Amino acid sequence: MRAPENLIGSRFGSLTVIDTAPPSAGKRRWRCSCDCGGETTVFAVNLKNGHTDSCGCKKSPDLTGKVFGRLTVLGRSAHRAPRGKRTVPLWECRCSCGAVTCKATDVLQNSDESMCAACAGRYGAEKARASAGFVGGTQVTKIREMTPTAANTSGVRGVSLDKRTGKWRARLKFKGKTMNFGSYHSFEDAVNARRKAEAEYYGEFLETADAASQND
Repeated sequence: MRAPENLIGSRFGSLTVIDTAPPSAGKRRWRCSCDCGGETTVFAVNLKNGHTDSCGCKKSPDLTGKVFGRLTVLGRSAHRAPRGKRTVPLWECRCSCGAVTCKATDVLQNSDESMCAACAGRYGAEKARASAGFVGGTQVTKIREMTPTAANTSGVRGVSLDKRTGKWRARLKFKGKTMNFGSYHSFEDAVNARRKAEAEYYGEFLETADAASQND
């Protein structure tokens, strides 16, 4: 009986046979390395008849120069990424922030991931804050409800008694800053000052936020 043909070391297109692989459906298979750095398992017959001459990298279109989200593709990378039992080629890309990163084609086509790691972190945080109702650093739901906090004892949000002076203070927090609107002997005067500040600072802001949500 003739000994099985040994293809180890043989080249077929961009593939070099590096080892045997478990047969499938009774047919011999070989583990091959590709010139691009990837690996693949190929039936012997497909190697010999030229049906398979790469790991699949030749089938992927050249994305050089194309823009995906914040990334511009610079060219093919020598790196690969795991995808289950196989690996896929990566593209070297430049982010709009200037950072260089490597991404697979499927990642480039995902708008939530087509950016460098640093930008992705900031984008994720911004998206989470937007989901929580934050606009420009201010949580819309909180200023819309105006429910007094647990620490509030006056019953009106932003109005508190200064025990040192015995006066009522009117304050408002907006876009991360706390603003003071005076101290008053009368509780009603402090409430009026707070309401006036709400109209001035929250009114236009809420209108803009509502318009933005309708356009989303």
